[in-house]
Amino acid sequence: MAALPSIVTLLTIGISSLLASAPDTLLVEGRVFGSFQRATRLVINPQGWIYVVDADPNTVVLFRDQDSSPSFIGGYGWTATTLDQPSGIATDGLNVYVSDLGNHRIQRFDRFLNYISSFSTRDTDVVSARFGYPGGVALSRLGDLFILDTENLRVVKYIGSGRYERSFGGLDDQRGKLEHPLKILAGQNDHIYVLEPQRLLEFDYFGNYIQTIGVGVLGNARGFDVAGNCALVATADTLYWFSERGEMTLAIPVRFIMTSVPIRDVSDIALVRDQLYVLTSKKVFTLKIRSAD
Repeated sequence: MAALPSIVTLLTIGISSLLASAPDTLLVEGRVFGSFQRATRLVINPQGWIYVVDADPNTVVLFRDQDSSPSFIGGYGWTATTLDQPSGIATDGLNVYVSDLGNHRIQRFDRFLNYISSFSTRDTDVVSARFGYPGGVALSRLGDLFILDTENLRVVKYIGSGRYERSFGGLDDQRGKLEHPLKILAGQNDHIYVLEPQRLLEFDYFGNYIQTIGVGVLGNARGFDVAGNCALVATADTLYWFSERGEMTLAIPVRFIMTSVPIRDVSDIALVRDQLYVLTSKKVFTLKIRSAD
């Protein structure tokens, strides 16, 4: 997702000036929709379709537009079309990948949520290729899969038709060692980002550690997205922008964002051009990012 001039404008604003100049004017409410039990993740495909992981009913919900009734797949189980603790989601516009934590697999659907295939390596004889309890999945521009292996606290990379290539972030990675990974994302800059409650770790495409973002700032982070080389991280009550160098440039408490329904308990975010999607446990909020001038 490319950074836009409005984002660049926002990133140049200091926190003190933001709070002194009615921060709600920077984010303008669009729509509020959805009715979830405990939504945890969302992703937007290139067509603008919105996919939401609703954890408690073990479903993935698809909104093709904000006016039509949604469709969904899932429900608790271990068959091809049921799930056990869906934990992450990624899409390239044609395929939708869902990390099915309790079933130790990645489920692949088409964009309409029709089942295509399952991917699991927990029982393979190749020890390095195994993953268990996948806590998230990321899809690169080249079609490679990066799976957040919470059983072994690492990221596992698979290329082509599921061929293991490498892992990183494990016990041997001194600076980039994962501790409590929550979400993984592949940026348009081909960097891999892993969110933890107190920090955001950045790696290059080959798993080499680049930097740690948000230490001393973040607490109980829930979700994130990247725009260009900049990161936007959400806690339950605050949105934080970080620059390419990992410096915090903006913080917006969600109580300052004027919406028809109060934003509470943020669980994830997605940024598409000048639209910010904020997922709470119950609703999706769309907010238009407006220049401060």
